[in-house]
Amino acid sequence: MFRKSDPENYLVAESTAMRAVVNAVARHAEADAPVLICGEHGTGRELVARVLHLKSRRREGRFVAVRPTFDGPDVAAQQGDAGASGDERCRRALRAAQGGTLLVKDVCDVPAAGQRQLRRAMSAPERERRPDTPTEVYDVRVVGSADLDLERAVHAKILSRDLYDQMVERRIDVPPLRDRGGDIPTLVERWVRHYADEVGRGKLTVSTRAHERLVKYPWPGNVAELKNIARRLVVNAQGSRVEAGDVDEVLPTVAERVPLDDLSFEEMVKSKLAGFLSRMDGYEVSDLYEKVLERVERPLFDLVMAKTGGNQVKAAEILGLNRNTLRKKLEALGVSKRGKKARDERALDD
Repeated sequence: MFRKSDPENYLVAESTAMRAVVNAVARHAEADAPVLICGEHGTGRELVARVLHLKSRRREGRFVAVRPTFDGPDVAAQQGDAGASGDERCRRALRAAQGGTLLVKDVCDVPAAGQRQLRRAMSAPERERRPDTPTEVYDVRVVGSADLDLERAVHAKILSRDLYDQMVERRIDVPPLRDRGGDIPTLVERWVRHYADEVGRGKLTVSTRAHERLVKYPWPGNVAELKNIARRLVVNAQGSRVEAGDVDEVLPTVAERVPLDDLSFEEMVKSKLAGFLSRMDGYEVSDLYEKVLERVERPLFDLVMAKTGGNQVKAAEILGLNRNTLRKKLEALGVSKRGKKARDERALDD
């Protein structure tokens, strides 16, 4: 899919917000220093990382994308993986990307041992290996993706300060789709054409009124949600043109009718979950109920504990919980000791 002659063409950048991303990629492409690509899930952070790789001197090398566990389709599974340490998994991923680029998705969720290995890998490759402490040297450019709350992750000791400092100087912020109104028509046309070709529908255009509907939608699931909507439009459209009525049939009910900031809490949660469920095809998801509760409970307890200055008695009164129950919840969620709690992969935020 990615042709090395025109990598930048994969980034639709008619909006001011995305032009800034293209400019940042151009600034950082030729250097070998690590890069941090930040943004909401579904905004195309991996695509930006791939374009960065294809514009760099490493374009002939491999682009390897891995999850926080350092697993991915570009890293060959090995016998005994279930018991492998985070440090060993990280080394295996670095070897797979030798001479190229390693993208570590959701770098805040990488275990501590893996973060230490990444820091060592990003040190100057010409460093000497001491005989008493042999160190494997990697010719790899490391790129990490993350959401926007990095400083809180560092403060909570989820993300190593040293690793953060090594990457943050070359940070690229990818805007959410709701801030890229000028890009939406081109993105829609591109993906409608792609899916129409895929199913053999021939040329399928999108009417002006249909575009207007799509531009006004808040896109909580970002570009990942837009691709899903484009696929559904191709399937549902009856004629050779996608009309406004076709868009109304496939967009969630929040669409353009209610500004995102005016939605009730329940509507906002429903909208976020709808975007996630529309993108989960092909991914193994389990324990969804528990994961949703955890993501609601953690910020709630965070805020209440902050409001009460860490006083668990007052917090328990506000929450209507028994103090022992609150204490167990805080420990389980890692609110009181964030740095000691391991993080599962963020399936809800992919």
